[in-house]
This record gives sequence, C-alpha cells and structure tokens, in this order.
Amino acid sequence: GDDALDHDARIKLSIGTKQHGHADGQFHFPRGLVFDHHRGLLLIVDCGNHRVQVFSCDDDDGFSFVSKLGEQGEQGSQSGQFLYPWSLAIDHDHDRILVADRGNHRVQSWSLSDQSFLSCIGKYGSGDLAFNDPRCIAIDKHHHRTVITDTGNNRLVFLSSIDLSLLFSVGKRGSQPGEFHCPTGIAIDDDRHRIIVC
Repeated sequence: GDDALDHDARIKLSIGTKQHGHADGQFHFPRGLVFDHHRGLLLIVDCGNHRVQVFSCDDDDGFSFVSKLGEQGEQGSQSGQFLYPWSLAIDHDHDRILVADRGNHRVQSWSLSDQSFLSCIGKYGSGDLAFNDPRCIAIDKHHHRTVITDTGNNRLVFLSSIDLSLLFSVGKRGSQPGEFHCPTGIAIDDDRHRIIVC
C-alpha cells in the first residue's frame, strides 16, 4: 500500500488488516496480548469479536493462526463465551490462560495445552468474588497468587493461584496512597516484590 508504515524497516511483520474484520487472523479492537515463550504462541484479545486468537510463531514466516478461544459472533454470558474481553495472562505453573471477561464481570480460565475452557470465576457486584468491569490480570509467582484490577470497584482482587479462590482485596475509591480511581493496567516486579498499578 501507500501507507508510510508499509515502508518502515523497523516493522518486521504485522497481523491482521488495516480495517477491522471478523475472519480468523483479523481483529476488531484488539486490546491485550501475551507471548508464551514455552510454546512459541502469541495470544491476542480480540475485544470487538469477543474472542482470543492464538498464533504460532515461525521465525521465518511470522505468525500463523492456530485457534481461538470463544467463537466470533458468539458473544454471550454462557461458559466459554466472552463479552468484550480486555486482557489475559498465562499461568505456566497451572497450565492455564486467564482472561478478563470485562463485559461479563468475571475471569475465565482456559487450558494452555489444548485451549479448552476450564472455568469462570466471579459475577457482577462488589462483594467477595464479584467484579465490576475487570480489566487486567497479573500472575504473582513468588506469592502464588493472581491479581486482578477490578476497575469499577476501584480495587485489586487477589486470588490463590492454586485453585483461584478468593484471598483478599485491597483499595477503595480515592486519591490517597493505596486508593484508586478506575485502576486498569497491572504488572508484577518480581525482583523487588512489588505490584505496579495504573
């Protein structure tokens, strides 16, 4: 094409098209991604198509479509269906993929080995194991827990990495240290034992 980015030598490859689409390998509002170094897979949250797409990495040819979690056009609230998923994380220790299913106010667990659905955690609300617009997930390997930004509830929710049971939550709405206003992104600094939150 005539796009200047098509001639930029720094860009090695791209996936998808300039216009949104619904076919395998096309996207509608991609939101998050994670690379599985163990299997050479790239997983991308395809928010507007209510799915996660999985690609294999080939050093010579780039990325090839492998599979998808959640069917395109099959948005919904049933097990294995998504409604505007936002981000994901890989838990290698438990062979699973965790997806923030934002529109359904829950987290879904999928098998990393065969990309099959495992379970749903959460429902809409502000109580225990309830979420309001969960956005991001991080795996804290050192403490064996999973941390979720519960954006609409202005808090972080901590789950056991073993069985995804509730450990505790922290935060409330405000501008003081330890308080949040719609927290979104999250990262774990393993070396310094810190959680960093947007």
